[in-house]
Amino acid sequence: MEIATTFLRQLDHIGPEFRTYQDGILIELAFDRTIGTEQVSASVLLETADDLKIRLHTQTTQALLLASKIHAFDAHTPSRIAEMMSIHGYFKSHRLSHPLNAYSTALFISRLTPQDAVLERTVQLYTRLKKQHRFIVSPLLISFVYFHATTRGELDELASRIETVYQRLKRRFGRAQQTYVVLIFALLPEDDWDRYIAQVEASRKIHRKHHVPLSFHGMLALLGDPDVHASSLERMAEALRSDLHFKYRKDLVYLTAIRLYLSQQTILQQLFPSSILPPDGTDAIPFLLFPVDLTDTSHATDGGIDGGFDGGGDGGGGGE
Repeated sequence: MEIATTFLRQLDHIGPEFRTYQDGILIELAFDRTIGTEQVSASVLLETADDLKIRLHTQTTQALLLASKIHAFDAHTPSRIAEMMSIHGYFKSHRLSHPLNAYSTALFISRLTPQDAVLERTVQLYTRLKKQHRFIVSPLLISFVYFHATTRGELDELASRIETVYQRLKRRFGRAQQTYVVLIFALLPEDDWDRYIAQVEASRKIHRKHHVPLSFHGMLALLGDPDVHASSLERMAEALRSDLHFKYRKDLVYLTAIRLYLSQQTILQQLFPSSILPPDGTDAIPFLLFPVDLTDTSHATDGGIDGGFDGGGDGGGGGE
């Protein structure tokens, strides 16, 4: 519960500093400050956002949210922005269309100190997957394609493994299942697949009244038996629900509680191949769990996953 208290305190501080922004944006900014390792003033954050708005030809809200993600973990933002721009340029040079070349994807991958050979494998693997699954287009999903590209094996074998997982999940959850779960699932040892599917199903049953997207169940399932974590999540959600910033964003209460809860579960770091972790392992969990556009819900931008930080209008997560 301590992290929920910290988050609410950050939300109270952010409100007056960004009073012209709607609640969904404030919630996302407070989240970044809560799980981040760096703290900057509102004026510095806005200055970076203004710079990004001009550089990236994007909207004010999208620039602010991207700036928040940068400042949360980077003490020296100019070098991070430069690396992000370089990776974005690489994808763009391969004529990969939006949102594959999203700046949010480039930011996330830049933190993993990528090698040119892995970036090339990412493009090649994406091309193979895209032939069968045209819906693999979101920034987050491409980040997970990058994870697969860092692992050993021929690209055709990796693509076949991902397809096997997709077909297995489709039989259980239907076509509506989110590809995010497929790509994270396929990183796990095959011996764990049956147990993981069972835990995804159990999580859906336990949290069914909260309308949690399958991508969140996919992350919760990695923690083990969902029953063990259910009461803690409920208490955290209850603490958030009473805050006025959630009055018109009740849809974000439980999702925010899950994200905060997951950010503290360091066991997740042990489940992935070491090749996909950043050099500084202490920062690995936030990078793995919370790249921009976590799901196709409107938890931050009201633009969904296809709007994200690189598209959509200058809207926000406010309280219509």
